[in-house]
Amino acid sequence: MRKVLHGSRVRGLLEYLWSPGRHEEHENPRVVAAWDTSYVGMGSPADMFERGLLAAEMDAPRRIFSVDVSRGQGHVYHVPISVHAGDGELTDQQWREIAEFAAGELGFTEAPGRAAVPWVAVRHGLSSQGNDHIHLVATLVREDGRIPDMRGDYRKWSEIAATVDERYNLVHSRTRHKGAGMSGLTRGEMAKAEREGRHETPRRTLARKVRAAATGARDEADFIRRVRKDGVLIRPRWEAGGQTNAVGYSVALTPATEKERPIWYGGGKLAEDLTIDQIRSRWTAPDTEQQADARREWRPRGWRKLPTKTQVVHRRLRAEALHEAGRVTGEVRVKLAALDPHDVAGWAGVARETSGVLSALAQRAEPFHHGPLSKAADTMSRLAQTQHDAEHARRSPDARPMAGVARVVVDAAIASRGGSIAVAVLVQQLGRLVREVQRANEVAGRVVEARLAASAAEAMLEHVRQVPVEQGAENSMEHENDRTAPTTERDTARLLRDAASKTDKERGHDRD
Repeated sequence: MRKVLHGSRVRGLLEYLWSPGRHEEHENPRVVAAWDTSYVGMGSPADMFERGLLAAEMDAPRRIFSVDVSRGQGHVYHVPISVHAGDGELTDQQWREIAEFAAGELGFTEAPGRAAVPWVAVRHGLSSQGNDHIHLVATLVREDGRIPDMRGDYRKWSEIAATVDERYNLVHSRTRHKGAGMSGLTRGEMAKAEREGRHETPRRTLARKVRAAATGARDEADFIRRVRKDGVLIRPRWEAGGQTNAVGYSVALTPATEKERPIWYGGGKLAEDLTIDQIRSRWTAPDTEQQADARREWRPRGWRKLPTKTQVVHRRLRAEALHEAGRVTGEVRVKLAALDPHDVAGWAGVARETSGVLSALAQRAEPFHHGPLSKAADTMSRLAQTQHDAEHARRSPDARPMAGVARVVVDAAIASRGGSIAVAVLVQQLGRLVREVQRANEVAGRVVEARLAASAAEAMLEHVRQVPVEQGAENSMEHENDRTAPTTERDTARLLRDAASKTDKERGHDRD
């Protein structure tokens, strides 16, 4: 559920639901559930006359009993109900069950002592964001002329969403109940991003940038520098009484013009694991010098020029560093075989570290679009936060080298010679690590987490499939599944794509 809407013209709303939509996204509109089951199955061939009859039938109680509905928000009650794009598409029968359950919980259905409220559920394909959904429409006058009591409907919708998530094993079921995970995007944010031609909302972009910086940072001062280096504005929220202890922070994208003002988001508004306390939990307790360095970085630009013993050397690493990062990732994957699949906090920590590395990769390899790596990073972040104890996710000793991998990714010049192939090699190793996360969750019976890991791995495979073959720069690296080392980027790309194809075939065989 995104939002409860009110209006006064049921006919106009039905015409919109059967229209092509603002972005031509409406396909095969049809009624999947209704208070009168004779309307179920009314589909796209329905002409304006039939839609007019449906609207007249739904509005009949108001007209017959001359119910005054001029006060209030409007008697036409409209709620879009959607599932996350990662959950795929539900069947018409499943949507019918969901709509009938929601109508019952809201008191729309007929029961002893109450007449039914006219309502229908219309399905017309995926939204512009790729979400499968239906529209629940009701006229808030019962068939006996009484007006239903809609007090507390927002709370009821939250309970409905929680029940549906659990019943159909949907992605957001646990995060919605436990308060973990990314903060939900509002319709206004998505609409604004669309108007500005952005591929995603600023809040989601900021979350990925901050997570990449936090994963790669050695300490708090390094975190602040990395955030700024990525073009993000960051400011502290000081503890009352002075400017010595930052108890929070907020970030904003740099405005495109001088007339624009930055829009700030607190760390907790980005995601539960991006509060200042959660980020600090990644590092060991700071010494006096590190504390002073952090205070210096939090302060305005002029203050940051004061002398400090900490020397930060920025180097542009060559593609060989990315190959080394891939090797380290492979070692981490092997060591994680000893991690107990039932260690919820441990595997949540592994997912968090992997998400950070993927966020860093996405920022470097997909700076201008939301591609497969960005999708994989977001998915692994949700996985880390669906755990019961996500707020206590710990960094496994075997996964600690992943912070170094993230630093390599952020500092490396991916566009340099051999860069795109080196990234693909690293992505392939990360994909194998994610498969380990998937298997551990499957063994432990954590179905939602296993599905998320599988989705992330598939997105990473998609990136590998897109590796360009027509490149001729010399490149030397070892390939663990082939005795002959590839000698050119073209050879490497072909091996990677062959490996991706082989993985697809194996996954297809498993399904059989």
